[in-house]
Amino acid sequence: MKPPATSGPRRKSRVASSKDDPIGATVAATGLSNGNAVTDAQTHIAALAYELYEQRGRQDGHDVEDWLKAELRVLAGLS
Repeated sequence: MKPPATSGPRRKSRVASSKDDPIGATVAATGLSNGNAVTDAQTHIAALAYELYEQRGRQDGHDVEDWLKAELRVLAGLS
């Protein structure tokens, strides 16, 4: 059996950043380790995203956009 090749470029392991997981980064930055902080944030984001959906006249097709806008507002402390 031939040993695996060791030459050539290696992939760097990917470490999650705040861009990948803003809620997790916020929890880590604030030192909140219980699951309630994340659950509360997600609940607030969901409620705000639904408000944005209603403000648009319940027009489908913008759910991800609404969620991301709500997430930014909640994490920035604007809502």
